[in-house]
Amino acid sequence: MINLWYDTSYFSGRMGGPEKLVKNLQSSLSDQKIPYTVNDNSYEKNILIQYDAIGHSRHEKLEHSSCFIGPQVWPFDPYGKFLLDNTKFYNKIIVPSQWVKDLMINKFSCPADKIAIWAVGIEELYSDRNTTYDCLIYSKRRSGEELDQVKSFLTKHSLEYKMIEYGGYDENEFRDLARQARFCFLLNGTESQGIAVQEMMSLGVPLFVWDLRTWEDQGSEWSVPATSVPYWDDRCGERFYDIDDMQETFDRFYARMKSYKPQNFVKDTLSYECSVKTLLEILNAD
Repeated sequence: MINLWYDTSYFSGRMGGPEKLVKNLQSSLSDQKIPYTVNDNSYEKNILIQYDAIGHSRHEKLEHSSCFIGPQVWPFDPYGKFLLDNTKFYNKIIVPSQWVKDLMINKFSCPADKIAIWAVGIEELYSDRNTTYDCLIYSKRRSGEELDQVKSFLTKHSLEYKMIEYGGYDENEFRDLARQARFCFLLNGTESQGIAVQEMMSLGVPLFVWDLRTWEDQGSEWSVPATSVPYWDDRCGERFYDIDDMQETFDRFYARMKSYKPQNFVKDTLSYECSVKTLLEILNAD
């Protein structure tokens, strides 16, 4: 039913977001018994997961109306700009969350009807948790000053912590540390989806999030409202934006620790079943 197009040269080192997306997509399609091929034009629908030079050359050989591009599209490079300038050459660009869609519309003037939101499915990982320490600090693309403030806060409250930094761990190490933690202090940059964060949710780890309000990665000219947790509700934990609000928010979070059920949020919104259902709706919309 679906042809998936990607190249493993796009992946690097330990498993990161691009490779994890492909792995979870294939697992979810298999789980839901949806036929697919990899880099083979056997079916009607084509998803070009990565749109770089290789993805662009493959695109040229496919029926344009059958092509769905993304979510690994970078609108600042020549291939992303080609898509923005030639919207008739594909069906839709797929993006992982609402704020990324807003970026494409408001900063790049992409027509709203050419963009679809889809999040890859998250494996359901929850089981009884045998916690052995208080807090896992998950750090990604934030300042050293902010990290020092987080550590000082936890030390002040006599909370034992361990830290993991994006790109510096393997999957099993990450999951083991998350399972053993009572909660996670999330010190994260903005996320287009946040697969690792959602895996912690799936494991049942309550999240205390120092969130961000804007995406600033390409400077103020391209700034748009964004977040560290684009998929979220009150079952997942608590979040704050300003350091002055950290203590009050943490008091509320700590008092409610046992009531959070992030694994239920994942099951209801990001499961393999939910993800594949949304993807098929996008592919079959026309």
